[in-house]
Amino acid sequence: MKLSKPDASQFTSQDKSLSPKEDTRLSKGSSDDAGIVIKGNRRRLILAQVASALAELMTSAKTVLPWLLQAVGAPVWIIGWLVPIRESGSMLPQIVLGAYVKRLAQRKVAWMWGAGLQAACLVLMAVVALISTGWLAGILLLLLLGIMSLSRGLCSIAAKDVLGKTVPKRERGKVTGAGASWAGGIGLLFGLLLSSLNDIALWGYAMIMLAAALVWGLGMLCYWSITEEAGTTDEGENGWSQAWSNIKLVREDANFARFIMVRTLLLSTSLVMPYYVLLARESDTSMQTLGWLVIAQGLAQFISSWVWGRMADHSARRVMQWAAALASVLGGAVWLHLGWWSGTPWLGYFPVMIFILSLAHAGVRVGRKTYLVDLAGGNRRTDYVAVSNTLMGLLLLMVGALSMLLALLSNLVVILVFSLLGMLGVWLAQTLPNVQVQTIEESR
Repeated sequence: MKLSKPDASQFTSQDKSLSPKEDTRLSKGSSDDAGIVIKGNRRRLILAQVASALAELMTSAKTVLPWLLQAVGAPVWIIGWLVPIRESGSMLPQIVLGAYVKRLAQRKVAWMWGAGLQAACLVLMAVVALISTGWLAGILLLLLLGIMSLSRGLCSIAAKDVLGKTVPKRERGKVTGAGASWAGGIGLLFGLLLSSLNDIALWGYAMIMLAAALVWGLGMLCYWSITEEAGTTDEGENGWSQAWSNIKLVREDANFARFIMVRTLLLSTSLVMPYYVLLARESDTSMQTLGWLVIAQGLAQFISSWVWGRMADHSARRVMQWAAALASVLGGAVWLHLGWWSGTPWLGYFPVMIFILSLAHAGVRVGRKTYLVDLAGGNRRTDYVAVSNTLMGLLLLMVGALSMLLALLSNLVVILVFSLLGMLGVWLAQTLPNVQVQTIEESR
């Protein structure tokens, strides 16, 4: 549905602070580049991001789902595929999905489809948890997780484009960071609930899945209310052919290609977390352990994401570097303590480690999202996001396979290698341009 152009009363007072150059672009309706500032859009975007981040925290493939698969008696090899499928499944098809999303004048429709599919999969997961056990339950849950990952990819493409169309540069990091922070704060309550239990029955896991589905539904209501002006569209070209043609972006844009390399190296902050969780499970398999890990993850997200977001609006590159360096230093310290010195973890050791690692991962995530949205402009944004995430999906499978081989040696070896890769990413990120500084210079 094509929206009418908003009248002046819809715009916030922030419009008055725009430079003459930005104001001219807005008055011409160039929402794809400048970001239309419409009253209420920021609040709705933040609420939708709170819903999506909270639902993901409640059904995390790094913490919650491994406990669920163990409860239904799934084989260990199925549990090992949770994170690779969760992450790569949402990235691989984006180069094709992006071509079809670009046909939509309003990209929020794609986000709502992705959110609805994820909610439906969570309802089916609840059913599987109640009626099936063993390897069959594990396979069904893994398949549903795969469908959720594909749907998550659709949301990822649309969310960055809607953010770029509705929020100006140097404001987007605040929106992304605020949504993640509030989700982490609410997630603390979820973690406290888990930490108060000795164990949980299968119907309890089913209730968690249903609650997460409801949260996705609330997010859909928020996204539906966003006022998004109709943008430019690409019509008529086959999605697959357009997807292959978009690969040339990596060759034509040196900064984009370098960003892909940096992002690949910084995958370590995400992939390494399950190995910290496995170390924690070796010391204590009770529900309290899971609860405290979720609390640590949520608390870190709550207190850090809005800070990272504000910092990213000044320099997203620096945010990626500082956050990745924190994760790498942590990994090196854990390897030295538990491996080299054969130390013993103290009470609360792993929740503290997960807290610090989650601080770092939140920074890397906010930084790379803000950097990519600001690096691309206009209708190119969907292409950049789709190409970036699809290549990340392929590389993620390769890095995931490497981690599984390293895990045959020990979990600590995986942590050490990923820490070294993270530091390499910090060094390479120094060669990226500061796109936020360029924005200031262009507006003068």
